[in-house]
Amino acid sequence: MKKISWLALVLALGVACATFQKTYIPPAFYLEDPSSLGLAQLTLNERLAFEEGWANLKKGNIDGARKKFLKLGPEHAYFNLGEGYCRLYEKDVEAAEAFFLKALELNPDLTPAHAGLAAIYEEKNDEDQLFIQLREILKREPENSWAKPKYEELQSRITQNLIKDASGLLNQNKKEEAKQLLLKALFYSPESKEAHWQLARLYRSEKKYDQAINHYQTLSQLAPRDKQILREYAEALFEHDDLSQSLDIYTRLKELSPNDQEVQKKIDYLRNQLGIITIPSLYNEIPRSEAITRQELAAILAVKFNRYLPEPANPPIIIDISTSWAARFIVMVAAIPLMDTYENHTFEPNRIVTRAELAETFFRLINFLKGKGFKLIPQIPPDKIQISDLTPENLYYVPAVQMVAYQLMELSAQKRFQPDRPVPGVEALKMAELLLNLIK
Repeated sequence: MKKISWLALVLALGVACATFQKTYIPPAFYLEDPSSLGLAQLTLNERLAFEEGWANLKKGNIDGARKKFLKLGPEHAYFNLGEGYCRLYEKDVEAAEAFFLKALELNPDLTPAHAGLAAIYEEKNDEDQLFIQLREILKREPENSWAKPKYEELQSRITQNLIKDASGLLNQNKKEEAKQLLLKALFYSPESKEAHWQLARLYRSEKKYDQAINHYQTLSQLAPRDKQILREYAEALFEHDDLSQSLDIYTRLKELSPNDQEVQKKIDYLRNQLGIITIPSLYNEIPRSEAITRQELAAILAVKFNRYLPEPANPPIIIDISTSWAARFIVMVAAIPLMDTYENHTFEPNRIVTRAELAETFFRLINFLKGKGFKLIPQIPPDKIQISDLTPENLYYVPAVQMVAYQLMELSAQKRFQPDRPVPGVEALKMAELLLNLIK
């Protein structure tokens, strides 16, 4: 009989315990665990308190979790993190948001606080704030398995909707409103080619070249082999009068389209405008020449004064320069003509140049530049100059006097010009530089 009474008592106590035991429901929202590195910075007691509270939170034991979190104190980032999730569990969304924001104020790298805020903003359909919080998570954890797919889906959807709306506004000629949407699209997707391209074209159409070029530059980095982007980029730079940069982009485009003749024409034009010319290696040998040849003199003129010399519209017929390294330069200077060809259509590129011929060539060059509007004034009055080894009747007398008057050439002892003396390469190059300085 006593045995039966004891068994009844045990069963009664069991039923009572079952009646008063609380059942906990785990949270329905995503719970991001704090990083082990962040937890390692806590003291041992702080870490134990938080980890026990966090374990209770995962089970849905909010009271147990809160008791543990309270041990950390209200000014502790991890207390605010834990309390934020307790409030979220209790559906006190406004308080949860405040606690998460406080946690981030104390520790901006607390990823679970960003995740908590993201859950709140997702529930509120606040896509702007949701995007920001997801982005903050990925800044710290680029491969976060919860945040990354949400971020990418949200980013793609918002960006495409903004670009679509902007296109609609452009069809209505509402350019300013369209710009704002496209700029907002770049906030969500800084690497959106479509948004950058539309903005680049918009700004270019309004002649706001600084803004247009910024977007074309970004596009050229995002798609370095896109020929249409490079073409528009080069054109915008050209329209902005940034010829050097335009040439660089056209050169890149030429590498992608080697047979594009229009691109080659642009490159040739820009190089001519900038005074850029391809210089053969033999040109570098001129300073070491003790007596320059006619082809070397032609090269000096074409290279030094390239920006002032036109491309020959009707190139002269010259039959003996096919093997000359300076053939292009010879044609350029003979077309003006700064240097003569002979009646039999020869140039004699290897013949040595005398001082008299040099004076004649530069005399022609000075007259050509004056015709282009340059004001060149002699340093010495020509009628004050006397030359002992050239008579006024000599063909080279006036050119020699003019070269001395402009201080491009000098007389030696006894006022001798030495018309038949060969010209060293250094002397001819120096003369070209002196004339360039007079132009400037």
